[in-house]
Amino acid sequence: MAQTFTKRLGILRKKEGMSHDDFVNHWLNKHAALCVRLPGLRRYSVNLVDRKRFPKFDYDGFSELWFDSEEALVASFNSPEGKTLLADLPNFAGDIDPIISVETQILWP
Repeated sequence: MAQTFTKRLGILRKKEGMSHDDFVNHWLNKHAALCVRLPGLRRYSVNLVDRKRFPKFDYDGFSELWFDSEEALVASFNSPEGKTLLADLPNFAGDIDPIISVETQILWP
């Protein structure tokens, strides 16, 4: 039977005026360190987008955060660690469009 998780995707654009290198550095070295502290987080990934290669995709990247349930996700973002994480977003992200979905794993390592 396939396992399911509630997943939050944060689809975002870099902060206006920020270089791509500074954006990547902040996301991977500062923001990610805050994210992994979220209570109940089961898995986390950052996906950077090469906008030159995919010019029609109007975002610079997206994150994927897996939780056991939507209740666990909400509790995590309401925690002190979650509030610290969200407060860091304006330091590197201009726009962020979060999506919450249920992931059904079909072929998974």
